[in-house]
Amino acid sequence: MKRKYRTTRSRKGMAMLMVLFIVMAIAIISSGFIARSDITLACGRNYCVRNEVDYATWGGLEVAWALVQDPNTLSTLTFPLTDQLDTASQTYYDLTIGSSVSDVYPVECTAYQQNNGQDRARSTLYGKLYYNSASGAAYYISVTRQ
Repeated sequence: MKRKYRTTRSRKGMAMLMVLFIVMAIAIISSGFIARSDITLACGRNYCVRNEVDYATWGGLEVAWALVQDPNTLSTLTFPLTDQLDTASQTYYDLTIGSSVSDVYPVECTAYQQNNGQDRARSTLYGKLYYNSASGAAYYISVTRQ
């Protein structure tokens, strides 16, 4: 009996090789997504730190607003006044209130967050705080960011 050979031989292991190439392509594509999501996560953390420092700066301006309304407290303080928001976040702010010129106090507040002695984020605001002791009115004329 003669055996007939097929003109197209079946190659053993070809299916396994194709599966290997498909798995390798999926791994390469998914590693790009994982790397991109890590970068997005880091950007989100940086945005959160920046927001926290910005709100600390605005909070420092509110502290200045309260201090200017009580002249007894204002005269006993030495500037720059440094305060820490909480020990967990390592967020600090430095507040400086200048001398009044025709009922307008120059205010500078710098907030920063430190990690191992280095600044992670920093925000500085300058304001002109109007306070009239006769009427008790206190408000910011202008606030600018550095």
